[in-house]
Amino acid sequence: MFERYTEEQKKIISEKGDLLVIAGPGTGKTYTLLGKIKYLLEYQEVSPEKILVLTYAVKTSQELKEKLKIANLNFIKVDTFHGLAYDLWREYHGKSPLIISEEEKKKILKSLFPGQKQPLKNFKNRFIYFEYLKKKGVLDFDLLLYEIKKVPKRFEEGFIIVDEFQDLSYDLLNFLTNFKKTIFIFFGDPYQSIYSFKGVDLNYLKNFLDNFKPNLKKLTLSLSFRCPEIVLHYAEKFKVSPWAEVSFRGVQKNGVVEGFLLENVREENNFLSKLIRELLGGLSLEEAKQTSTSPSQIFVLSRIREVFKLLREHLLSEGFPVKFPEEEASKHLNQIQAVLKELSNFKNLKKVLLEKSFSLEIENFIKNVWYLSGEEEEKFWFYLKNLDTFDLIFPESEGINFLSIHSAKGLEADYIFLVGAEEELIPLKIFKDTFEEEEKRLLYVALTRARKGFFFTALKERKVLNFTLKKGLSSYFKNFPIKVIAPKPKKPKQVSLF
Repeated sequence: MFERYTEEQKKIISEKGDLLVIAGPGTGKTYTLLGKIKYLLEYQEVSPEKILVLTYAVKTSQELKEKLKIANLNFIKVDTFHGLAYDLWREYHGKSPLIISEEEKKKILKSLFPGQKQPLKNFKNRFIYFEYLKKKGVLDFDLLLYEIKKVPKRFEEGFIIVDEFQDLSYDLLNFLTNFKKTIFIFFGDPYQSIYSFKGVDLNYLKNFLDNFKPNLKKLTLSLSFRCPEIVLHYAEKFKVSPWAEVSFRGVQKNGVVEGFLLENVREENNFLSKLIRELLGGLSLEEAKQTSTSPSQIFVLSRIREVFKLLREHLLSEGFPVKFPEEEASKHLNQIQAVLKELSNFKNLKKVLLEKSFSLEIENFIKNVWYLSGEEEEKFWFYLKNLDTFDLIFPESEGINFLSIHSAKGLEADYIFLVGAEEELIPLKIFKDTFEEEEKRLLYVALTRARKGFFFTALKERKVLNFTLKKGLSSYFKNFPIKVIAPKPKKPKQVSLF
């Protein structure tokens, strides 16, 4: 079975025991993960029920489920951490857990901790909150993870494969302690850890794994089939993690990384519309070239969405096909939550949802979540209550996609445009609750979405929200290739003869 794998992939697939796999962008992580499962089944003769694949997000779980199906491995169980906790709780208690909604959670927190922002970051507050829920006989998704300590465990002598280990929060890591006898295989890229606001701390994560699995072997996937060598070169300086640095190489030797320093937003909009038009090969059939790029293969990213607002409007006014996946995702999430709120129970939930006017992507997503739930109505309801906006982000196939860097994680396109490469935006310093290390990793994520080219722009002065940024290009882009684009001279007004 090894003829189709690289030497690094072969090593990971055949290695025994607990493993931590640091997989660079586009290095065949999922392909190797599937190979590992096949090896466990065929060469180590592990029974399928002893293998479990876990991820954090519903979207990632259903994508893996689909890939397992294509690989004729659809009998392998794939679930989210919360989905597994749900199953264990239900098996033990003989009924489904009563989970409060996010809206109910916000109301409870507001009444318990008036005036406090993010009160659950404080462990004392978390204890008070959890005790309140227990007295009411209800759970939220976090408390569900902790309540599993009281129930008998499965997979204690099997294999748990964790995808995207860099996204494991304190609560999820605590949940893993229920499976001490299990062999763990962790796949992920710590340089893409960008969820500190969800309770992820890489230093805590590494210390936890060192203690939880002291014999954990670290292996790497370093050969990228996606990112050009030049993109990986510039991404190197933003690789920050507590693990020893791993250098990544690219199969593709061609590629472009280039920045542009402009005078103002008007100049930026005009310059970028011209550059994007060239990549598209024009906007009409008459202008189209054989080497033209599809609009869906262009992502426009920014650290915060407010930054590219004027560019969006400009491109729309110029007739470019422009899409906003995050806004669409938020709209669809609200629609799904409204349906859950309207229905008194979960009966016919799938039928009711599919009668709504969702896009084809969301309809397929709902069908896939139904498949992920094992076509159980109660668990289907549970998954939908646990949805995040991220789960519903699908880059449009018919337009240029505008996304925040956070929402672009896990996605890829031929060309990436990063708008707003000024000091105080990158790294983000106009707000106080950001971390320097994570800001570097965000830029790493932005760069490594590119299959062909990465472009960025900065202005001498930019107004964002209530801030005026005057420090110019961010120090993060020192030593990047930069072109200073001189403003076009204004056309002289014709003087009237009369």
